[in-house]
Amino acid sequence: MRRCLPLFAFAMIAPSGAARAQAHAAASARGPAPAAAHAPTASHAPHWTYEGAEGPRAWGRLDPAWSVCATGHEQSPIDLGGAVVAHKARIDERFSASPFVLFHNGHTVQAALERPSELSVEGGRFAAVQFHFHHPSEHTVNGKAYPAELHLVHTNTRGELAVLGIFIAFAPQDNPAFEALVSRLPHAAGDSVRFRAPVDLAGLLEDHAGEQEDVYSYHGSLTTPPCSEGVKWTVRARPMHASFRQMQRLVEVLGESARPVQPVHDRH
Repeated sequence: MRRCLPLFAFAMIAPSGAARAQAHAAASARGPAPAAAHAPTASHAPHWTYEGAEGPRAWGRLDPAWSVCATGHEQSPIDLGGAVVAHKARIDERFSASPFVLFHNGHTVQAALERPSELSVEGGRFAAVQFHFHHPSEHTVNGKAYPAELHLVHTNTRGELAVLGIFIAFAPQDNPAFEALVSRLPHAAGDSVRFRAPVDLAGLLEDHAGEQEDVYSYHGSLTTPPCSEGVKWTVRARPMHASFRQMQRLVEVLGESARPVQPVHDRH
């Protein structure tokens, strides 16, 4: 299982000049290691975590409906850059500025979008319904993790899922678009904050509309129980950015919320 490093340790993989002056800071405070999900979990579902007896190695045994967590051959996250290599592509996402409710579900901080953007994947169109965060990044690149990862979750009319994953790396200054979120994070399970003014997702995610860039694409799964497979993953090689201070605020709320990387099997 991947060992989760203190936040300052991730400064070693930040872009040149990013937040290295702050690497001596104390590790950010961690709350309990709650779980994070791509979709709300039913109230009667078994309790699960990222550590201990109810951690990732046990997920497949906690509920018969979650057995694929242990037996599946297309599980996520995975290490990128080996069998799954980056390729040039244009991320065809039509971002819409949207109001949303930022909700602490006891697992992660999740934004329920009221005005979905649209993503085109493999010839089909998917509507974005929510985004949430993981610390550290769930996907790794040649064995290296980023401090955090944002997942923008999409669905289509057939109930299929597509997820756009975006790494979050350190920047030397605060990110104004990201500050709008971290300055109003709900801190306790059940708390929520409504963003009534539309939030510019393209700006928040540092979208480069119409540009070809390196992306990783593969077929995988939800990274939390029930670990359902058939998810179309697109992970952008280029990260979005946040300052060390902003990342600290996020991590203080999230705790550790990353499933270890899974075997690639015959995916490529």
